[in-house]
Amino acid sequence: MTYNNMPATPSVIQIYEELVLLSEQMLEAARHGNWDAMTEVQRVYVAQVEALRLKDGQPPATPQERMQRQALLARLLAHDAAIRDLVMPQLERLGTLIGSARRRRDVNEAYGVSA
Repeated sequence: MTYNNMPATPSVIQIYEELVLLSEQMLEAARHGNWDAMTEVQRVYVAQVEALRLKDGQPPATPQERMQRQALLARLLAHDAAIRDLVMPQLERLGTLIGSARRRRDVNEAYGVSA
């Protein structure tokens, strides 16, 4: 998996395009339950978001560029929603497991049972 094949000074549109590709990779990893891969791609994604934040102070130069940005942003939002739909049940499951482990630990401590 390659994450970043962008030129040294990418345009705002190129950064948005890279974010779309990264979000697709995160979505695919989430669909397969590959949380480690998703987290790895997410790190690169966050760095690209920061690059965009630093560069995106300028308004779109043309109406065409504005439409490109809107289309790419719509794809990003769709991927984000799909990833969230896949991640939330996992987070709830982890929360339940952590809660069970805490209760077990509290009971063991209350009755002097060593783990």
